Amino acid sequence: MLRDKPVILCVDDEQIPLSLRKCVLEKLGYSVLTANSGTEALEQLQRQHVDLVLTDMLMPGLSGAELAREIKQRMPQLPIILFSGVNEIPEDANYADVFLSKVEGPARMSATISEVLSQARKLA
Repeated sequence: MLRDKPVILCVDDEQIPLSLRKCVLEKLGYSVLTANSGTEALEQLQRQHVDLVLTDMLMPGLSGAELAREIKQRMPQLPIILFSGVNEIPEDANYADVFLSKVEGPARMSATISEVLSQARKLA
């Protein structure tokens, strides 16, 4: 069953970028959940339906790539976008569906999210 408003889980250990991302995504019509760590994200995924995970790469504890690996082992169909200030794709980013550089800005982020969600719906 598809929902009218896709739910995105945003994960970042830095509160200001997390809040800004949440605001941008809500203005685009998404429901947005937030988590300040990979561990918190995994806990939320056990409790709530999520259509896509947008996670920062560099975080203490579980990195974004490690989080992507954990999620794909539990929920292989859940799309994951790895979001990083580093422009090079990290070697361990292969579990994410898409790697996106923060340098590309909010317009590219929103277009990528839309593309990934559209692709996921086709596969559902």
